[in-house]
Amino acid sequence: MEKETKTNVIILCLFIISLLAIFSGFMLHLYTTYTFNHTERTVTEGESTECTVDLHPRAGIADSWDKRDIAFQNQIVTFTGTTYDCTVKNYSDYVISDWKLRIDVLKECYINNSWCGTVDIHQTIPETGKMISQELDLRDYKDEDITLQHFYVSQDLYIPLSPGDYILYRPSEISGEFPVKAFSDEAGKTIIGFIFYHLKGQNLAFNSTIYYMLTRGILQGTKPKLLIAAFAVWIMLLVIRITFILTFSNLKRESNTVLRAVSRIYAILYKVNLLEDSFQEIRATELLHRFFEKYTSATAALVGVPTTFYGSGCSKEVREFYDIKTLKQRLLNNDTFHTDFKSADLHGPGTARWYRSSIIVCKRNKQNEPVEVIFGLRDVDEEVREREENAQMMERFATDLSNEVAERTLHIQEIQQRIVASLGDMIGSRDGNTGGHVKRTSAVVKYLVEEIQRRNKEGTAHPKFKAITQKIGEDIIRAAPMHDLGKIFIDTSILCKPGKLTDEEFSIMKTHSEHSGEIVNLVLRDIEEKTFVDIAYNIARYHHERWDGSGYPEGNSGGKAGEGIPLEARIMAVADVYDALVSERCYKEPMSFEQANKIMIDGMGKQFDPDLEVIFVTCRPALEHYYAENKN
Repeated sequence: MEKETKTNVIILCLFIISLLAIFSGFMLHLYTTYTFNHTERTVTEGESTECTVDLHPRAGIADSWDKRDIAFQNQIVTFTGTTYDCTVKNYSDYVISDWKLRIDVLKECYINNSWCGTVDIHQTIPETGKMISQELDLRDYKDEDITLQHFYVSQDLYIPLSPGDYILYRPSEISGEFPVKAFSDEAGKTIIGFIFYHLKGQNLAFNSTIYYMLTRGILQGTKPKLLIAAFAVWIMLLVIRITFILTFSNLKRESNTVLRAVSRIYAILYKVNLLEDSFQEIRATELLHRFFEKYTSATAALVGVPTTFYGSGCSKEVREFYDIKTLKQRLLNNDTFHTDFKSADLHGPGTARWYRSSIIVCKRNKQNEPVEVIFGLRDVDEEVREREENAQMMERFATDLSNEVAERTLHIQEIQQRIVASLGDMIGSRDGNTGGHVKRTSAVVKYLVEEIQRRNKEGTAHPKFKAITQKIGEDIIRAAPMHDLGKIFIDTSILCKPGKLTDEEFSIMKTHSEHSGEIVNLVLRDIEEKTFVDIAYNIARYHHERWDGSGYPEGNSGGKAGEGIPLEARIMAVADVYDALVSERCYKEPMSFEQANKIMIDGMGKQFDPDLEVIFVTCRPALEHYYAENKN
């Protein structure tokens, strides 16, 4: 008794110590998380850390502009304005919850505007050398409220800044400039804008620094999950220990005590002495009584139970359950175990029922071996059948739900395709093509892809085309209508110009491919699988690249020549050019099939992938038939 008490005390101490360890670990985790979330971090432009900042002139036609013939300091000067974008990127696994940007001025300039937050401008007064500061929203201010030195040029605000002055930009949460999401497939980012002016001929120069704070969730990371798992294990061990103490500590029980405890649960009870190989009937049906009165040996009686009272479907499991050697082994470290078995048709056809068979230890020897056990049975037919019906119902429900999800997913995809096609038609209508270009190029792509897949099955296709599986081919065909979405940004006067475009107009026209890629990313990135989005992006951005590297928007300089051009974009290029040749446009009449065919073949190896020539030639009859049936 004294040894058992000591064992219980040791186990209790271990439980308390382990709980304190888990609690201390969790409190330490809360402290480190709090410290992590309240630490201000700094990164300067050019540094490569979990967060980066990049202040740069905006690329494109609207990058800079001049304001000429300005009277300034007794001179007539020209001011040059430049739009600067500042990109803040988050490569960490945590959200940037708050940040501010400091821009140090290295050369004299004039700030005009910023968006969408406020700027705290620190300006040095030349006459006194004193620095003053004021926080302003440069998109919404009153002149009389400005205390900084400033002046206007053509109603535009100019706030002069000298080397040593600096700006603190405070972002706008309402405009979505923070929080900045964590890194997933790509960095979370936010972009803010500034407009600076300087005297023409001079340069702008800045240093930028971002001060930011990361927020890590309490349950984010491996440590809290391990602590929760440890606590769950602790609870499980505690429940096991309490259950053992309250229910299964049979070394301290007498047989009659156990019988009283289980008599209300089981309709059939037998007590078996394993040392004497004898049994005692406590409660039984007439059928069981007639069976057991024929035996004096418990082992012999239990051998006959499986074949007499249980169905053939569970005979093996029942024999193992009632085998004396097996149950002794099972009860070495357990005080009870039970299993559900289906009986035979004991009272005529169709009368089989489910019973829960249990073995409970009620006495052990000094070596902790079971000496006396109780066999108990109770009817659980309704419980088992209800469980099986629920399982079948849940399986049917899961199947129906899966089918409904599949139908709705297909419906959503059809809606997306119709929206994209409608947007393509609208863009086509803007350039005088009545939207037919999107439909026709999609059809040409379908002909080319299906011919490639047919050759893949035959084993006659070029090895490079093996990548176009059934699924990839479907994605290419589905993405084709999106190739010209960027034309929505092109002015109608350029889209519908009947004559040849000037160099400047053509430069603007070429930007539609970059805009197309941006729209695909913006519209599809969070609602479509990555493989399809990548294919649609490649088609939209690179369908004007040429095999010889002279295409746009990247060409040789961006590695977009030959095999460097995505395969789906090369296929789209063939369809796009062919349709342009044989279709009527606002600036030309349609070419004959013969003329178009010659131009296409001549372009293989220059403008187009030369390995697509055989595909195009094979599809030519079908394409000419299609265009004959679908004239402009």
